[in-house]
Amino acid sequence: MKKRTHILMVDDDPDIRRIFGGYMAEMGLEIYYAHDGNRGREAARRLKPDLILMDVAMPVMDGMEAALRLKTEDVTKDIPIVMLTNFDLSIEAQQRLREFGVNTYLHKSVSMDEFRQTLKKHLKRSR
Repeated sequence: MKKRTHILMVDDDPDIRRIFGGYMAEMGLEIYYAHDGNRGREAARRLKPDLILMDVAMPVMDGMEAALRLKTEDVTKDIPIVMLTNFDLSIEAQQRLREFGVNTYLHKSVSMDEFRQTLKKHLKRSR
């Protein structure tokens, strides 16, 4: 039996979770959700997903802080992280994300095709 691919989506906006969750369900992915960075970290440690899709701006703990912490913990350090944001990130901010261990980022206005290709690329690397 083939193992299902698990994605942890960490975003405080229920509409964004629904939209991108629908895209991922169409791809045959199993999705878990958390609504802030702290709960996302807890879920990542417990579930060990194949990839984490995380918003930048969230209450309690933002995505950048959560990513930094996830990349310093043995149980989660190798899980690819794709940031999803409404911000147009500067070159410096993109560099900072890479320094935090984030694999890439996507703007929330991304086309469904680019979204799928990015996930597939990073899921392939994680295996």
